[in-house]
Amino acid sequence: MCAAHEDIDKIHESEMAARERIEDAEKQARAIREEADKEAKSLMAKSEQDAKKTASKMLSKIEREKSKIESSVFKKMDQKIENIRKTAIKRKDEAEKAVYKILVGEN
Repeated sequence: MCAAHEDIDKIHESEMAARERIEDAEKQARAIREEADKEAKSLMAKSEQDAKKTASKMLSKIEREKSKIESSVFKKMDQKIENIRKTAIKRKDEAEKAVYKILVGEN
């Protein structure tokens, strides 16, 4: 019977050792998961920060382009207004001359 008890004790010890290994493996797995979660959060934060920087740069570029376009449009508009003003002055002068000729009788 002693041999049977020894075998049972060995089995029990083996079970205990296996449980300890399982617990150690679970602890390692938890630690790995926690580290992976930390890394994932860190990467997500960095990616978010990079995306914000990129968006900010793009927005700045868009604003610069918008300013250039507006400036160009305003310049063209000013030129058009100046051309209209010159044409109006010319026509006014022509009209005044025509009225003068009519009044003087120079038809």
